[in-house]
Amino acid sequence: MGRPRLHNIPGEPLPEGLWKHGRKFRAKRPSDRDYTYFGIDYVAAVAAYAAWRKAGGGDIRSVEWLLDLCAGHVWPARVEAGKMAERTLRDYRRDKAILISGLGKCPLNILRPSHIAKFRDARQVDAPSHVRNEMACLSSALAYAVEQDYIPANPALQVRRPSKQVRDRLIDDAEYLKVYQRALPSLQLAMTLAVRTLALPADVLRLGPRNVKRYDDGTRTLRWSRGKTNVKVEVAIVGELAVALDPFLQNPTLHPTFVRREDELPYTVEGIGAMFRRACVGYTGRGKRYSPSGDAVLDFGLRDLRAKGATEMYRAGIDIRHIQKLLGHKSVLTTEVYLKRLLAEIVRPNEQPIVALLK
Repeated sequence: MGRPRLHNIPGEPLPEGLWKHGRKFRAKRPSDRDYTYFGIDYVAAVAAYAAWRKAGGGDIRSVEWLLDLCAGHVWPARVEAGKMAERTLRDYRRDKAILISGLGKCPLNILRPSHIAKFRDARQVDAPSHVRNEMACLSSALAYAVEQDYIPANPALQVRRPSKQVRDRLIDDAEYLKVYQRALPSLQLAMTLAVRTLALPADVLRLGPRNVKRYDDGTRTLRWSRGKTNVKVEVAIVGELAVALDPFLQNPTLHPTFVRREDELPYTVEGIGAMFRRACVGYTGRGKRYSPSGDAVLDFGLRDLRAKGATEMYRAGIDIRHIQKLLGHKSVLTTEVYLKRLLAEIVRPNEQPIVALLK
């Protein structure tokens, strides 16, 4: 006989009917032929299993129930099938908590566009830069509900999404150098990678020796997939980028990332962002603080280096399709919009003589 399965795993008590098979949680109704899987995250799996049980028992299906089901089962299955990015799943799971606090108790069968609009208006006041993401998360869940015939239509599609806030801040060289000189070596490396590869902070923090590709002719490149769009990017390791990475290439390391803390642990996006803000206001962490009134660089974030690098290349006359590949845009039209938004075109005023005044 095989070893009996434990219902309750130490540290992970499971509700009746939910089992852990390998790394994944799964369950099956008596009438089902196949198991339903709920991913590998314990908290999400338990919530999704509860929602799954309610779906089979005819209980009232609420927005909270739907979001639990999607976060624990539907969206992870899409990630596994290559139909959703892992980053999108993380974002949706984060946004789920906000949506549940605002709309969670509302039954799906009475959810109306007016309810969603009210939520949108409240979030525009509290989190104007993030409400669009939360609306996208809700719409994805409701679209699944339509596919499963839980509701006849997606009410989120009838609600206008807030306009996307466009950031057109361009960092000049003096500001960049001021922050760079104050930064710790790990932050300096992150800044160099960001401005030379035009990668977003999350991608910068994931880059490491495994991303280095060597060719027979001696060429070395950095190859990775953009976390947001999954577009593959390959950048030649030359110039300042080669100088910055040379210590890692000359001395192979088992550490998975180039940018890491002094204790060798990886940075989070929030952690590197906090370090960057401290360098902007003038605090180096070495016991010296600059005067915020005279030396602070205000309204400057690590992701602004992506825009800085792209505009510098465009002003230097580099082909826009080359910039597109470096940015990881799927279409050159996206790159054109991106650059036009950052670079206002200077036009001359109307200098034609007024005929009536010359007579």
